[in-house]
Amino acid sequence: MSARRSALDDALARAERHGRPGLPVGGFILGRADGRSRRGIHRLDGTTVIEPDGHLHRIFPSPDRRRIAVEWAPTADENAVLGIVDAHGGTLQLHPDIRLRYDTVLWAPDSRSLDVVASRDRMLVTLDLQTGEQRAAALEADARLRLFPGGERGLRALSSGSRGTTLTDRGTGASLGRWPALLRASPLGTGVLVWHDRGLDAVPNVGAGTDGAGKDDAGKDAAGKDDALWRWHDPDALIVDVAVHDDRVVVLAVADGRSVLIDLVDGVEVARIEAASSPSDALTTTMIGVDDGVLRLGVEGPLTPPRLLQRERRGTVVVPAAAVRPLGTTVRHDIRADDGVILTVHVTSPPGTEGPLPLILTCYGGFGVPHLPLFEPTVPAWVECGGAYAVAQLRGGGERGAAWREAGRGRSKHRTIADLVDIARGLIEAGITRPDLLVLAGASLGGVVAAGCAIAHPDLCAGFVTTAAPLDLLHLDDHPLGARWRAEFGDDGTRESRAHLRALSPLAQAEALPAGARIPSYLGVVLGEDTRVRARDTHRMVEALRRAGGSARLWTASGAGHGANESAALHELGLTVLDFAAELTTESTTESTMGRAR
Repeated sequence: MSARRSALDDALARAERHGRPGLPVGGFILGRADGRSRRGIHRLDGTTVIEPDGHLHRIFPSPDRRRIAVEWAPTADENAVLGIVDAHGGTLQLHPDIRLRYDTVLWAPDSRSLDVVASRDRMLVTLDLQTGEQRAAALEADARLRLFPGGERGLRALSSGSRGTTLTDRGTGASLGRWPALLRASPLGTGVLVWHDRGLDAVPNVGAGTDGAGKDDAGKDAAGKDDALWRWHDPDALIVDVAVHDDRVVVLAVADGRSVLIDLVDGVEVARIEAASSPSDALTTTMIGVDDGVLRLGVEGPLTPPRLLQRERRGTVVVPAAAVRPLGTTVRHDIRADDGVILTVHVTSPPGTEGPLPLILTCYGGFGVPHLPLFEPTVPAWVECGGAYAVAQLRGGGERGAAWREAGRGRSKHRTIADLVDIARGLIEAGITRPDLLVLAGASLGGVVAAGCAIAHPDLCAGFVTTAAPLDLLHLDDHPLGARWRAEFGDDGTRESRAHLRALSPLAQAEALPAGARIPSYLGVVLGEDTRVRARDTHRMVEALRRAGGSARLWTASGAGHGANESAALHELGLTVLDFAAELTTESTTESTMGRAR
């Protein structure tokens, strides 16, 4: 191992010692403890219930807290089975014939049995924990069934194609309404809080009826009367999480490129604040939840390891500077795009340095997903070794509401790549980095954006990295979930849309390059246990760039997938990316600096 790689390896190992706790659920936490490589179930006092081999996706404690239903997978491929943990004995009993993939468990009030949708086999399963008896009912062929808490026996959300999702009380049979895209339902007093793609609705849960009768779209009755208790919607905010706390609904949202907490009382906004702040880091609140009457926030930043904070009063939670690793600072930069729109990028850099610095610029920009500054061990490791790390917010993502998302979607997807070009140029013009010091990086859809930018603008960067990226936009259906991505890239099957995709597709661009073309160095990463994106596109990208005379290498992250991964599996992946970036920028930093002191 070279001295450079060894230094990065040590720095990365130090950063990986920090754990990643989850929110308490029924007195238990699913998370990775400090110094551990995999997730386990822990009590609030820090003691461990169980830390099994494999991967724990979700937990559902029984009402009496004696058992914990878990979604457990043997590998990182996201395909799981039901397991039951004895909370006192710390043992795990698997039910391999109940096959799950991010499914919800509903316990009976007496904790003797549970219901779960085994979505991999399209069955609704009832498991009696006393007798071990199982009862299974087949689901409708084209319908999706989800279960949520609420009422006496829970709520049933049945989605069927263009009809949207109908929400029904399982105990009374009362229909609560139908929504085009329902995300979650939860109890709200005697009613139900519905989180859907357009906002929040509070609907009553009284009376009885039959499935699909009584209520129509979004809580309206058959006559069209609006029976909702209240509705809330903000087109400029993306809801990330929702919790009911005392007399109010607390909304965690992303607005103006940062996370905010919004307090609602009877559907009226009474407060909106930045959830957490730090004098030297950009903090992001990733989750909120109420357990045993206490509202907690999950907070982290590029240099701030994930932690749980209790919201004791309604205000911004300030994380003291001493809690932040003294490795550097994170600064928000606003850069004007070529069409005048302001773009945001957060740059984390070593203390007491000035540019130009070696810079890893990451991106996403799709599916309405916000790309926020978070703690990822490669960030402090890279900064500790003198580099800078940046998080770009691009149109198509979820940082600034619905209009921002639509501006980088479908036939406007080229705008996402153009935004990355503008941010890269803005950082170069500001003296933060130089083209020979800049490496673009993106995972999944972000890899498409990074590759599209680097191939179309080879003078902009020294190299680019893609991880698990569907780089061939002309054949998205070849991927297991690819049919769901076509609308994001504007593929409606017409000749015009295919021409648009050909111009946008990084692989099509790469295969059209002439021999001797200027090409930034490329690292293509594929995940060994990926069930969403096939490796073929990355293999073809490497081959195409090599044919044109470029430097391109392929690397497989064994044991890693699109789902929950052990930190040990991610260590080599992170180290490979950092070493690639350092290799490209080492000669240039010899001339300038790997972080020149002010």
